[in-house]
Amino acid sequence: MSDTDPDREEAAESEESGDQAGPEAGVVESVERPFTCSVCGFPMVHEAAPLRVEVSSICHNCGDWTLQTAERSEVVGTAEGIADRLAGPVLTERQALAYLLREVAGLDREAVAEVTDSSPSNVDNLHRRAAEKIEDARRVIEELNRLQPSEE
Repeated sequence: MSDTDPDREEAAESEESGDQAGPEAGVVESVERPFTCSVCGFPMVHEAAPLRVEVSSICHNCGDWTLQTAERSEVVGTAEGIADRLAGPVLTERQALAYLLREVAGLDREAVAEVTDSSPSNVDNLHRRAAEKIEDARRVIEELNRLQPSEE
């Protein structure tokens, strides 16, 4: 059983999954990941969305309601696996990784540059290009959905 705030966790998962329902709609399944209490440094395991960097929870050691952080390397490793699956004719793996780490995981450009062995300006370029391609894909899907007859 997790002590995480269910409303906050649900909101973060909805945000990451695009607020869709069901596995076929792209909902991100949660994973068990170690997090560290920001007050006392006590390690605990929480169930969270795969790219969730922080959770709010009651620490089992100090008893305070704290913000707990995941190991960056675990989040990056998960993002690399997802980026590999997203890579294809629309996004390169590096574009997908830059987008995931900046937009979904919320890492800053310097942190992304460090873990991807790149420069911050290159991360900005990869992220910008990925965002443009993703927006174009969303626009096409919205237009196709608008053109299809309603089933109501």
